[in-house]
Amino acid sequence: MDLKNVTMKDIAKYTGVSTATVSRVLNDNYPVNIETKKKVLKAIEELNYEPNLVAKNLRSRKSNLVAIIVADIKNPYYVSIAKEIDDYLFEEGYSLITCSTDESIEKEADIIRLLLSKHIDGIVIAPSDSENSKLTGLIEQHVPIVLVDRKINVLSIPFVGTNNFKEAYNLTEYLIKKGHEKIGVVTGKLNTSTGKERLEGFKMAMGNYGLPVDEKWIFYGDFEEKQAYEVLSLFLKNNKDLPTALLSCNNLMTKGTMIALNEENIKIPEDISIVSFGAMENQEFFNTRITCIEQDTSYMGKKVAELLLAQLKNGQKLKSMIVESTFIEGNSVREWN
Repeated sequence: MDLKNVTMKDIAKYTGVSTATVSRVLNDNYPVNIETKKKVLKAIEELNYEPNLVAKNLRSRKSNLVAIIVADIKNPYYVSIAKEIDDYLFEEGYSLITCSTDESIEKEADIIRLLLSKHIDGIVIAPSDSENSKLTGLIEQHVPIVLVDRKINVLSIPFVGTNNFKEAYNLTEYLIKKGHEKIGVVTGKLNTSTGKERLEGFKMAMGNYGLPVDEKWIFYGDFEEKQAYEVLSLFLKNNKDLPTALLSCNNLMTKGTMIALNEENIKIPEDISIVSFGAMENQEFFNTRITCIEQDTSYMGKKVAELLLAQLKNGQKLKSMIVESTFIEGNSVREWN
């Protein structure tokens, strides 16, 4: 027997059982007598048998691959979630592919088409557009899906994320209780659930305290550092009428905002206060520590993996989950009298 090219037939001959029995032991998909199973497993070890996983996957249409599709893989928020998912699913025999849409609906559609051609087993996605879903092809082919961070209300897909409205409201209320009345917002893309809900939370807090929302202080940063920087820079070069405080609706836009303010020598919090939906990376090493909502990305990643695995193993769609965030008070807000 050539021990370099051992087949299931060789295992069957070696043990005196049928090839079908060997297959059942390998796939663990039918009951096999315990003594027979032990004999087959011992033979597999003695003969150094390695299953042809590629052929097996082609026959079963399984790839043992799952993918996470996010808006910007450079964002530490998404990196942390992806790492937790990868760690969890690797233990279950799956490998994770990470894809970044750069907030492009067209790129997202191309990525989904490519993944379908590779017979991807499951997908985790933060959709680039919550209004016009590109997930129908996945749903039609019964590919397990879990939404992370961003919802699509018209589709019944499990979701893991935070309470965007409530937490944006709480951040705005914090500024108001510090005495601020002239408050601006750096908002994300409004065709996403996160962008829309966070802006609505800001507006509701302002309205409940009888404060006007000044349109000129709504800065459309599209959840991108560069866009937030450019919008703020343009405004600061042409306006002296600044709000006393800003709510930034994600950590990347917070970074872009801080760079723009620094270039104009506008100091935080002396000249303007700022709070952020999402923590800045390594901010404990800087003099200015931004007051923020920090999302529990480790727990979110674990729950996403659990929801996806439940679909992969038995087709069970578990309930969506809202994960509580932590309020972290820094030194980026001054009392305003």
